[in-house]
Amino acid sequence: MAIDRVQEFAFAFPHRQEGAALSRLFDAGIVHLTGAIGVDLRASSAAPSASATQTTLDADVLHIAEALVLTDTALAFLDEQKPSSRGLVQSFFPNEVYVTATELVHTSSRDYTPLLHEILALRDSLSLAHRQRAEMKNELAKLYPWSGVPMNLSETGRSRWLALFFGVVPSSVFAGVAQTLQTESITFSMEIVFASRTSTGFVVASRKSDIERVRGILTASGVKEEVLAGIRTTVASAIEGLEDDVEALDTRIFESKVSLAEMLAKRQDLVIYREFLRNEQHRIESAGELTRTGRRSIATGYVREADREALGEVCATVDGAAWSTGEPSAGDSTPVSISNSKWLRPMEILINMFGYPVRSTFDPTVFLAIPFLLFYGLCLGDVLYGAIQIGICLYFMRKYKQSVGVHNFMMVFLYGGVAAMVGGALTGSWGGDLLSETYLGKGNAFSGFVRSLTIIDPLQSAFQFLVIVWVIGALNQFYGVGLAIYKAARRHDYATIVYDCVGWLLLLPAVSALLFIGAQWGTAFRSGYLIALATGTVLLFLGGARQGKGVGKVLMGLVNLYGIQSSYGAGSFLGDVLSYSRLLALGLTTSMLGSAFNMIGSLVKIPVLGLLLGGAVVLFGHALNYFMGTMGAFIHSARLILLEFFGRFYEGGAPRFHRFGFWSEVVKVVDTSTVLRK
Repeated sequence: MAIDRVQEFAFAFPHRQEGAALSRLFDAGIVHLTGAIGVDLRASSAAPSASATQTTLDADVLHIAEALVLTDTALAFLDEQKPSSRGLVQSFFPNEVYVTATELVHTSSRDYTPLLHEILALRDSLSLAHRQRAEMKNELAKLYPWSGVPMNLSETGRSRWLALFFGVVPSSVFAGVAQTLQTESITFSMEIVFASRTSTGFVVASRKSDIERVRGILTASGVKEEVLAGIRTTVASAIEGLEDDVEALDTRIFESKVSLAEMLAKRQDLVIYREFLRNEQHRIESAGELTRTGRRSIATGYVREADREALGEVCATVDGAAWSTGEPSAGDSTPVSISNSKWLRPMEILINMFGYPVRSTFDPTVFLAIPFLLFYGLCLGDVLYGAIQIGICLYFMRKYKQSVGVHNFMMVFLYGGVAAMVGGALTGSWGGDLLSETYLGKGNAFSGFVRSLTIIDPLQSAFQFLVIVWVIGALNQFYGVGLAIYKAARRHDYATIVYDCVGWLLLLPAVSALLFIGAQWGTAFRSGYLIALATGTVLLFLGGARQGKGVGKVLMGLVNLYGIQSSYGAGSFLGDVLSYSRLLALGLTTSMLGSAFNMIGSLVKIPVLGLLLGGAVVLFGHALNYFMGTMGAFIHSARLILLEFFGRFYEGGAPRFHRFGFWSEVVKVVDTSTVLRK
């Protein structure tokens, strides 16, 4: 539950040991590599061995890049042949591959180059076969209508005196075309080969010396010529030959797809191999961050203090190596690593949305979890909805039990489900008013149990509930100022604590008491908050004045009361508190819509059919209400955290501690005990 203490490290080793040293660091996965920290040794003269090492590294990077291109191309082809068939719900979850460390080493140690070339050769073969098949099918479609032509076209083509013209024309104008040809002084013979409602195909035989005149007349009349000159036999025989060729191609394509199925079975291995190559590329390219002197290479970076001994053990395995650690010199630019318990770690999603805290502050995860779950419980605020949400989360956590991301995400909503159950119990919402006497009858035990847990019913006491959420909002703002005090104390910034934080903690409650309580609680209480008001005003004025010069001190002190110069302000306090009204709005919406669907379902009075129809309405309505309520609860609770709370104390934007080791969005290395065996 804290920002991990990290140290800078330097690890020096002979040039010849670069590969071994980086491999050991990569396999350990405990350091964050950077360039040289605090010292520039790059100007040192490099020995020839250092240049040779760089040349070797460049060649290795090029080789891996070529292998990656080959693997990506092969996988792209396999994905085209078998697209993802994941459903709508599954599309919201990661499509990850889970392997043990042993399986990763075994898969990545194999040479997949022959298989990749085989896949690409199959791709080219299939592409050519499909293209040839399409061309043959087009040719067949063109020839089928002319299958009734009885003559051998090759013999006709060799005739010295006779020539043929094959044409197609719309059936509605065929008679006119034939008449036009008859008016010419040409000896010809015309025969219809096929006719339909839309088009007519015919053949015209004439002397060879007249065929060009025939072609010109018919083309001018709108006839489309069909060129069958390439056929060396009868059309029927040509069709039969093409059909045999198509059948042979289909057999070849089928055999290729059988081979493709075998290759698709190896897709997962290729995915693992691709991720291994990417990590190898990253590992080798990291050598570019090394500092090289005449005889040694130096790796620099950060290591968690808890991993310092493990780093020493890794360094000791490299011959001729030396290493050292020390306190970070980069201040708030130091990479940040956060460690939380497994129960709190899922709530880190809140700070991941905003950026990691800088090193000089603190890990706010636990401090954010409390108000977030409080707001979530008030927004969703229904016992049955919370129970349903817990069940859904447990189901998906079991289904994707290897996925850390899914587990943590679902844990956030599981906690939210618990908060919703508590909120629903305290406000009397169980599926809206599903367990009320309206539907269960007078004096039933369930309704009595619900009433015994209910503290306030927002539907009956909306204004009182609104006041409660305003009070919660005000307390949350003071809570944020308290965390600002904690941050300033860690930095030993005591002036900010006194002039800024304490000033607001005195002024804002005093102003609230002046406006809403006055003298109702007695003279002593009134004197107390007036003293607090005066003290807070003076502190804030002085806090602003210390940032100005001369006459500007007065102006800066007055401006500071508005909050421009400090972390808070009287102007923003009222707006922030009022924004918590959304907790009432969302809580009422969830409860009212649930009750409305209950009422609609109860209106159907038809025996049996009414029970089924009414039940369907209630189930659909509550499912819709639950979905909208859950989304609204998460979004608005996160909004109240990010916009109305974070700004009081949070300082994010720190670089993250990225472990130098195997990492992939697709391939996840898991313990043997967590691997799902099918």
